[in-house]
Amino acid sequence: MTAPLFLQTPGLRQFVVAVDFEREAQLAKWGEQKHPDGTGQPGYVEKADAARFACQADAAEPHGPRWSLILLEEVYEALAESDLVKLRAELVQVAAVAAAWVRDIDTRPHPMICAHCGKPIPVDPHGWTWHGPVPLPSQPNCTVPRYHLGVEYPECRNAGADGGMA
Repeated sequence: MTAPLFLQTPGLRQFVVAVDFEREAQLAKWGEQKHPDGTGQPGYVEKADAARFACQADAAEPHGPRWSLILLEEVYEALAESDLVKLRAELVQVAAVAAAWVRDIDTRPHPMICAHCGKPIPVDPHGWTWHGPVPLPSQPNCTVPRYHLGVEYPECRNAGADGGMA
């Protein structure tokens, strides 16, 4: 029996549970797998350098660095590595960046776009303007579908009533 895992980084427990769920699904489908690393191949060092340069250039832009370039830089650094110890360290960095990106997504406000018609849902501080399902355990609020509640949107009201299948 193992001791419970205590994670202190905000959002990390939710990420670990999601990764564990996905790994269980992979194991059920494919079983335990063993493959060659395939890293350290010609061209990967250059791709890692290019990804690092693109990420650094993007960080200097007013919008700041983008997650896609940060992750790509870490992935190419891992692919460029032929030393097993350094490869493992790079893969841990890939996982950490993925965890940070997922946390960013999970903490974003809901976009308030109707899942049926794609139009914005108005926000009224005095009453409900939307309806939708209750989030599943460990499902971030920003990913739960919402639907117009107003009488002027009967199709959207019905779409939400049948679980979003329209």
